[in-house]
Amino acid sequence: MGRHWPDRLPVPQGLGRSGLKAPGAFLEETIESQPDAVDRLLRDPLSRSVVSRLSGRSRIFLVGTGTSHHGALVGQYLLRSVGLDAWAIPAFEFANYPPRFTADDGLVLLSHRGSKRFSQAALQGFSSQDHWVAITGEGSPLTGPGVVYTVAQERSPVHTASHTGAILRLAQLAVALGSPPWDAELARLPDAIGAAVSLRPQVVEAVDRLNLTRVVHFVGGGPAYATALEGALKLREAAYLSTEGHELESILHGPLISLDAEDSVVVMAQPGATLERTGELTAALHEIGATTVAVGASATSLSETTLQLETPEIDERLAPIVNAVPLQWLALEVSRRVGVDADSFRAVGRYAAAQSKFTL
Repeated sequence: MGRHWPDRLPVPQGLGRSGLKAPGAFLEETIESQPDAVDRLLRDPLSRSVVSRLSGRSRIFLVGTGTSHHGALVGQYLLRSVGLDAWAIPAFEFANYPPRFTADDGLVLLSHRGSKRFSQAALQGFSSQDHWVAITGEGSPLTGPGVVYTVAQERSPVHTASHTGAILRLAQLAVALGSPPWDAELARLPDAIGAAVSLRPQVVEAVDRLNLTRVVHFVGGGPAYATALEGALKLREAAYLSTEGHELESILHGPLISLDAEDSVVVMAQPGATLERTGELTAALHEIGATTVAVGASATSLSETTLQLETPEIDERLAPIVNAVPLQWLALEVSRRVGVDADSFRAVGRYAAAQSKFTL
């Protein structure tokens, strides 16, 4: 028997009548802040001393955990676009199963809080060299000549602006280290993100179509794979629902046969090498009868999807900064639909006890 939730939570925006914080109000505020946050970062270029730490490196590792790893996945495409040999590796793997380092290696650590155990271990394991940069939030305990800041520490544990800010910093780093073909498009990001923020009513419509009693699937290829993973994680964190993020080609090699007409799939739809294959996937999902939501600049080109959330067209490698925003709204709106405070991170009862058994 499926779970039952109220059709719509009577949640006010901002503060309620009692003056108490509305559920997810911190997350809501931060999502809305992203156009201005990215605009501010664009007007704050990386210092020459920071860039020099990675200049001339033959190989660069990008390391992070969770959302920071998703940012690292995007970062490897940004750095590869300027001819660098860049690889994203989860912080736990990098700290415990490190590659063989050479004198020409560089490291980019992503950690918004700057306090995560294996992120710090990854940096310490590489700190014998000066060729590292750490991208972190304001007020982070990380210090040193290679530290670059993004945004203030987020009050919601469901991180949003720190993610888009970190990817923006990675884009600035790529520009400083080379001549990417998408350089001129950076200036368009604040307006593009603003357009994505304005999609909130369409996201609410999408929530009405999703079956929240089943696993919600997210799919993307290339740089959009990171966005699919991020969308799945945000929905888990904000609404405590079961989700799964899939790489575009991988879902066709087995997982697809487990889906049926009761399932919901969010598909990233961006111009580039993945679009044709994405169209084949959505055609297959249409035959199965699954509900499909396409998100991205090419969303409306996927005519067999149930609903399309079209974002402004921008280079495929920058698109994760924009396309993450509708998925952030999705997480917030679903959390309110199912009666969860997205700002709480479930630190109560047996979940608080569970979280006491490990350190992050």
